[in-house]
Amino acid sequence: MAGESGLAVYLVGGPVRDALLGWPLLDLDFAVEGDAPGLARRVAERLAGGCSRDVRVTAHARFGTATVAFDSCAKDGGRIDLVTARRESYPRPGQLPRVTPGSIGDDLARRDFSINAMALPLTATGEGAEGGLLDPLGGLDDLRAGIVRVLHPRSFVDDPTRLLRAVRYEQRFGFRIDRATMSAMDGAVAKGCMDAVSGDRWRHELERILDEANPVAPLQRAAELGVLAGLHPSLGKHGAGLGRLAALACDGELEGEMVGPDECLAALFSPLSAVEGEGVIRRLRLSGRRAALSRDTIELRESEPQIRACAGKPSELARMLAGRELAAVSAWAALTADPVVAAALRRYAGELRLVKPELSGGALLDMGVTEGPLVGEILARLRDARLDGAVNSRDEETALARALLGRARAAPIPQGGGE
Repeated sequence: MAGESGLAVYLVGGPVRDALLGWPLLDLDFAVEGDAPGLARRVAERLAGGCSRDVRVTAHARFGTATVAFDSCAKDGGRIDLVTARRESYPRPGQLPRVTPGSIGDDLARRDFSINAMALPLTATGEGAEGGLLDPLGGLDDLRAGIVRVLHPRSFVDDPTRLLRAVRYEQRFGFRIDRATMSAMDGAVAKGCMDAVSGDRWRHELERILDEANPVAPLQRAAELGVLAGLHPSLGKHGAGLGRLAALACDGELEGEMVGPDECLAALFSPLSAVEGEGVIRRLRLSGRRAALSRDTIELRESEPQIRACAGKPSELARMLAGRELAAVSAWAALTADPVVAAALRRYAGELRLVKPELSGGALLDMGVTEGPLVGEILARLRDARLDGAVNSRDEETALARALLGRARAAPIPQGGGE
């Protein structure tokens, strides 16, 4: 379609790198010498007229970029990213860049690392028209040598998020960061350049690390280089959690799929105090489930004496852990050094949290329980009795419910374990 419009289009960046490495291509990124959003809209129209459905275009005029996402009759669908070839300048360190249209050479020169600054021409117009690889910055040599190298000394000052990207690529591919790049990283961290980047952008980069096949390795590397402490001083205390997780994985005590995003996030937060944890949550602008996981991990660590004390009392353990993020419970079960606490948490996650009485609220109403808080109180006592083995059948639950109802008519039901 670019050829029909006289536009030069190139496959660029990650897909070129991964193809040269023999890795599977997970996405397609194209640079267009011309109007990329306009081409994206025409691509969407063509897809919608073929065997595709639910075609969506998201364009960002400020940056000349667009994404076409679509579902397909033949497969799960896909996503195509198009960007107008451009030059970039940074008004201030850490800010988003100002962009102006440019050539493919300009576009490759503004990228983060040499291994991401290669392009494959796909049309009969433009530089290297339908020819071989465009590699003006030595990316192929660095790929062969296994090196992560920035394109200019101020790269990490202009965009400090590249600090996390550098360790992510290094660890994913088993490469090494070259000496000059390492020096530039140290300088950017020492100057406090990371402070200029918003929490949303840092969270996005951290999430990309957490989604790696082995997220522990880049997190440990980022910690070793001081990048995590540069993100927030409290993350300088990372060692206990990440080290424990890495040791467990290395010893084969964890299944590979268990060392995932939840476990790694829990490991980052596990050594922190509640105040420190809130500081990191604010810095990264965490919300929802991940903020709850982070807080609950800290609280579980601080509650270990109480968890140990009620490990043999299922109803008390279940009440203590009720409402906790399940991922935090599972993660701390892996991270704690206390085997009693670990066993209690695993028991809760695996079975105790699922226990409930056979009698329903409706059944209690049929027995004469007045609608209101008393229904919930009796159900809670029935659940405690089930957990502690005091009742084991519906008939036994019914008998206990009648006894509790009789007492309630005389006096409120006290809180506590089963009968």
